[in-house]
Amino acid sequence: MSGCAKIARCVECGRIIPEDEAPWRRCFICGDSICLEHTYYMRVKRSGLYDTYFDVVRVCKRCKI
Repeated sequence: MSGCAKIARCVECGRIIPEDEAPWRRCFICGDSICLEHTYYMRVKRSGLYDTYFDVVRVCKRCKI
């Protein structure tokens, strides 16, 4: 370990996001890191092989419509 790993920070408040949670605490649209307090959810329509369904994804404040 060289100690130069990039620390994940929330784009809204700058809070450090724990390393084990950083991969899934990202905005679905832009990919920025977001903490739980600044996480919004948006419904998206997805087409599967047999059916069309709605999925809920995490987004940041800037990408929230």
